[in-house]
Amino acid sequence: MKVRLSPLPAPADGDGATPDAPPAPPCPTPVELDVPAGESLSRGLWLSGRLRPLPLCGGLGRCGRCRLRFTRAAPPPLPAEEMVFSSRELEAGWRLACRRQMPEACATPLELELPREDFRPKAAAPRLAPGRLAGRELALAVDLGTTSVYWRALDVAAGSGATAAEGHFLNPQAGAGADVMSRLAVARAPQGRARLAGLVREAVRRIVDGLRASGGVVTRVCLAANTAMTDIFLNRDVEGLCAAPYRVAHAGHETILLPDLPPVYIPPLPAPFVGGDVSAGLAVLLAARTPRPFVLADLGTNGELALVTKQGELLLASVPLGPALEGIGPECGQLAGPDVVTDFSLSPAGLAARSPDGSSGPARGISATGYLALLDLLLQWGLLDASGLFADASSPSLVPLARKLAAGLRKERGRTLLSLPRGLWLAAADVEELLKVKAAFALALDMLLASAGVSPRHVAALCLAGTLGGHIRPDILERLAFVPAGLGSRIRAVGNASLDGAALLALHQKKGAALARLCAAARVLPLVEDPDFHHAYLRRMRFGV
Repeated sequence: MKVRLSPLPAPADGDGATPDAPPAPPCPTPVELDVPAGESLSRGLWLSGRLRPLPLCGGLGRCGRCRLRFTRAAPPPLPAEEMVFSSRELEAGWRLACRRQMPEACATPLELELPREDFRPKAAAPRLAPGRLAGRELALAVDLGTTSVYWRALDVAAGSGATAAEGHFLNPQAGAGADVMSRLAVARAPQGRARLAGLVREAVRRIVDGLRASGGVVTRVCLAANTAMTDIFLNRDVEGLCAAPYRVAHAGHETILLPDLPPVYIPPLPAPFVGGDVSAGLAVLLAARTPRPFVLADLGTNGELALVTKQGELLLASVPLGPALEGIGPECGQLAGPDVVTDFSLSPAGLAARSPDGSSGPARGISATGYLALLDLLLQWGLLDASGLFADASSPSLVPLARKLAAGLRKERGRTLLSLPRGLWLAAADVEELLKVKAAFALALDMLLASAGVSPRHVAALCLAGTLGGHIRPDILERLAFVPAGLGSRIRAVGNASLDGAALLALHQKKGAALARLCAAARVLPLVEDPDFHHAYLRRMRFGV
């Protein structure tokens, strides 16, 4: 079935444009796509490779990023759409693509309009000066995350493996949904898996082509990713990851030949949901002789934890966290970037919302670190209780400053919202989602340590990988009870350990054998199969506990 996508018309003169404003960019060209009848419009559009990738919530109906406008015969609005759009917007034909399927019969193309920014071209090859890398042999390290892809080109000839170029971009598969299970739902069917594999392989080819255009020659690639993302990239059957009992189809630690790409090394894949991103991170920490026992933890859409004991035993655990810590799902959630709030503070002047770029006007949203900082502040001032409920604005227990902030509580379309500076708000449902993340991660960490007989006070280091680990303050994680009391002082931000490990393994391929032996002997904890898991999870559905 045909879908014709057109950009929204440019605002007319007087619709908010100022006389000295820069000229609007050229109007994008309309796009025509073939979308199978019955397929979700959001997947059909944003997995086409013709639109700018968007980190979508995968059908939760909360992020609102998949908004589009039916130019004629708009279907009746659904409850989820009434929560996102105003009555005026609904009347104009605005709907959520994630809640809409392609009609079974459509005599003429389905005419839709999208915001202009959705028509931005896909990520281009890296722009490097011609000849800058002339004659250099390069190894390419790739961290294929569920949300973002990071890469680093390394000069093989340089003894230290100096960085020749690096970059990152949003995972082009993001239109399938923000978390691993959303991707697996698409990849379960061979044609869906081929589509997802093709999107990422094309992105990696563009990196290789850009390096080649600058004179470099990529002779090998190391791709570190969780087990699901790895198998999707390789276009291998993912059935063992889609339903319990979960199983891995292969153990990784192999070099794969793919069309139009250099040989690709896959690090060890020790468990169904603890993959090559964690094993690569372990390679870096072990090479750095990190004091033991240590825990490597990655707080993404899936919480992956690896504990190395004093004796060198490896224990692994994973727990689904959802996309909230990627800035996806909460109503004002955004990936960190310009005009995105990453921290809050409260003073006699009121609540302040800060962005790293110093912007102070209307914000695009709140990052994960911003949400956690806000929850910590609200808990300290008594505007949230330990169970995540907003306090009564008239409560005599609130100090005047907290009461002033509580005056921003309001009801809107059946939701409880707290007004925030810069045009933002906090929804009660957002607090609940973040509390679920806290409970799941805290439980996974507790059970991992208990299984190894390691007391939290004896952990030498809790190594937090990823963007969140590098920006969140450890004291906030401890006060919110993501980690046991006293462990906050031993939290170490280790950055993108997956990419660092991929770089290490790309340069020193022989290190993969020892890593594979360690992973093969690992003890994998099936947390959700523990009979007390759900009760223990509910007990941790409180902040500060």
